[in-house]
Amino acid sequence: MADRLRALRDALAARPGEPVPFDVLAAEVWPDDPPKHPRAALRTLVSRLRATEQVITESTGYRLVPRPPAPCQLPADLPDFVGRKEEIARLELIDAPVRAITGLPGVGKTVLAVREAHRLRAQFPDGQLYVDLRGYSTGPSMTVEQALARFVKALGGGPNDDYRELLRNRRVLVVLDNATAEVITPLLPGTPGCAALITSRQDMPQFTQVRLGVLTEQEAHELLKGMRVDGDTSELIALCARLPLALRIAGANLAGRHLPDYVGELREHRLDALEIEDDTAVQATFDLSYRKLSQRARRTFDYLGAVPGPDIPSGLVSTSIDELVAANLVQQNGDRYQLHDLLRLYAHERTTAQDRQAVFDWYLKRADGADAALNAGFTRLLPPTADQVAFADRAEAMAWFETERLNLVALAQERKDAALVVAMRAYLLQSGYYGELRIVAEAALSHEAGQRAAAMRVCLAYLDWRFGEHRQAIRHCEQAIAEFRAASRQAEEATALNILAGIYHDLGELDLASQNLSAALVLYGPNGMRSQLIGGLGNLGLVELELGRLDSSEESLRRSVTLAREINDLQHTSNGLNNLGVVLAAQHKHAEAEEAFHEALDLSQRHGLRPIEMSARVEYAELLIATGRRSEAREQAERALELAGDDDMFIEVDACLALAEVNRSPAEYDEVLRRAIDAEFRIIEVRALAGKAALTQDKALYDKAIERAESAGLRYRADLIRELRSAV
Repeated sequence: MADRLRALRDALAARPGEPVPFDVLAAEVWPDDPPKHPRAALRTLVSRLRATEQVITESTGYRLVPRPPAPCQLPADLPDFVGRKEEIARLELIDAPVRAITGLPGVGKTVLAVREAHRLRAQFPDGQLYVDLRGYSTGPSMTVEQALARFVKALGGGPNDDYRELLRNRRVLVVLDNATAEVITPLLPGTPGCAALITSRQDMPQFTQVRLGVLTEQEAHELLKGMRVDGDTSELIALCARLPLALRIAGANLAGRHLPDYVGELREHRLDALEIEDDTAVQATFDLSYRKLSQRARRTFDYLGAVPGPDIPSGLVSTSIDELVAANLVQQNGDRYQLHDLLRLYAHERTTAQDRQAVFDWYLKRADGADAALNAGFTRLLPPTADQVAFADRAEAMAWFETERLNLVALAQERKDAALVVAMRAYLLQSGYYGELRIVAEAALSHEAGQRAAAMRVCLAYLDWRFGEHRQAIRHCEQAIAEFRAASRQAEEATALNILAGIYHDLGELDLASQNLSAALVLYGPNGMRSQLIGGLGNLGLVELELGRLDSSEESLRRSVTLAREINDLQHTSNGLNNLGVVLAAQHKHAEAEEAFHEALDLSQRHGLRPIEMSARVEYAELLIATGRRSEAREQAERALELAGDDDMFIEVDACLALAEVNRSPAEYDEVLRRAIDAEFRIIEVRALAGKAALTQDKALYDKAIERAESAGLRYRADLIRELRSAV
């Protein structure tokens, strides 16, 4: 049948525009074996041919209406096109008359559409129409009438011809580039055999669409390599946020320029540096989309620029967010919204001081409310806001903090405001985000003064202590104590005293530890600070342990746990149980100690108290070593080491000591000793000396351990080491 159709068309095409007699056509189609009824057979073939050709019946025969040459209005395909394999594969699977490519400005929609249209040319042999509707242009957009006239002319028609009639019985691809919703419908072919490909910054849910994102890291590298940009382009790609338009502008700007110099310019003025003089710019591209928005949507977009973090909660947006999503200026991800990095920067430059204050107030009220719901037992170093937003319980507060953590950290770092840092302090400490607390506290300290600066020094003192920077931690504490004392802020002063006592305890300076701890306990009582008093009792128990007063130590710690349970203070309950386990283990009450450690671990894991979990795992590992369960001890110590990461040097070195004991490794003991001495972790140093002495049966090493313990006033440790030495 295909051969007969081809022969019929060839016979008609041989005399274009003229009727070809029926018998001539029959002879051309069936030269050797004509059918019994040739006219009927011709009618059948012609009806089939009319699916793709315009054939007119005349009185003497059939006439083929000649087609104009198939138009191809497509722009040239880019020779350095890279990537988009997944998107191309998705387009290839679409079997719909209209398909759309949508995405944010500068993401490469036109480039992909042109590539796809060239790929489809063989499927649409009667032509490919293309028009840039300039839906996002500084000048006037193209009207429907202008676009139709362009198409009609390309199809060989005249001013009075109908666009869709000209497409009838043809297979034509129509590409509508930079389209807006209001002009699309009249330009669609609407005839069988034809198809349309649309690009738009607007979402097009009415059509089968492929949403285009930024390039992958590898694709971005390939694009720059194709533009002959040499050198390490990783930072350049990050600054361009993998947006194709930005990368192409950067690549063009780098012709004859020094890559590090241009990257340095981008760091300081990203949007200004991403433009080609008198040609194109990322900012100008964004401007075009921004101007298309309603006034209300523009205000919402500007407001979103005040959120410095990676995404935006639904509670911060208005109903006009839907317009921004439809315009692909904002992406929705569940109940949160995101802006591309460069769009976020563009919005941030448009936001007002009023917007920034409104966003800050929104977060501070909720952070204060979440902090109150944590019931963490931490002293509030600054008064909370009066109109804080209440949270139902600790779980809801923790979930909110986890969701908003990156935004809170970015906001606190940008605003350098001590109040927000104080509201985040308990959450960040309990969850083990020490590095993030340091970032925001240091930023605020550079900006604040008086009691607000003192509050930041308390945060930094704790962090420096845990990281082995004891002398810096002491300086922070002393300055905070002086500031709080001058302002008669006894509760805050007591908190700084308590941290200072902990620092001196780890340094082995027990007299100073006891002195500062006693001063803190005196202040806690009259101020009704029950949680803080409980914490002070726990610290007192640890000091008494090192002084060799084991019974008194156990009594203080049991009292602290009992009081913490009474007020449901999870922080001090789990911490007190951990410390109680240490004292019970020291008294060889192994079963009771293990029970205390198990409960401390259970509470800390269930309630996200990461620092307590780390400490409990190390202390429990020591008990397991003492009872001969080395394999279990290794698991606990390795998990503690994993949790500590790079943020808690004390736990890291302590866990390494436990592993040295498990592995019976002199080399590992030496490394622990080196680090403990460098960081002035006196108690760990003494324990490491004693451990290596026991392993090597070296009396001289025992003597050195005893001398170091006694010089620090660590009576319990000194007596314990003497017992071990006497057995050698």
